[in-house]
Amino acid sequence: MSLERAVNLYGASALVAEDAVRRAWQTALPGKSESLAAGLVALATFGDLFVDELSRALFLTHSGTTRLVNRLEEAGWATRRAGDDDADRRRVLVSLTPEGRKVVGDVLAARQEALAALLAPLSETQREQLSGILETILRSHGSDGRSLHTTCRRCDHQVCVPCPTLEAHRAATATET
Repeated sequence: MSLERAVNLYGASALVAEDAVRRAWQTALPGKSESLAAGLVALATFGDLFVDELSRALFLTHSGTTRLVNRLEEAGWATRRAGDDDADRRRVLVSLTPEGRKVVGDVLAARQEALAALLAPLSETQREQLSGILETILRSHGSDGRSLHTTCRRCDHQVCVPCPTLEAHRAATATET
């Protein structure tokens, strides 16, 4: 198979997966934006984040992230507070509430179901082959040491152990020190 065809098929598959996740999140959070689901998952994945960290993870502007945090807070899914030390006091730290954690479970379950449906036609052997290929891609991408908070921002980290992106990130940052 030519590289061009593989690239084209991979790109189309990525769009099919993205569309499936988007529809699943719309079902899990009817009437809510996809960015709310992404914000919830990012906070569940990485723990408490400052607004600027959440902004970078979700590829949103600072003002867009502030609006997102407002909506998360209005829904009762997140809280915000000033940082703990003098250097952080002007920065706003965002945390999930217990209700937010419950909603994240619903969002991740909808994502899992939608993506599992896409892989249903594959045999177990094909799923193992695909997993190996995807792990290779993610390890290579994660080796820049900077992509962890963006690549894994929508993942269910309880499922993906060990995480190939995290392993690559750790290896890259270990060589930087």
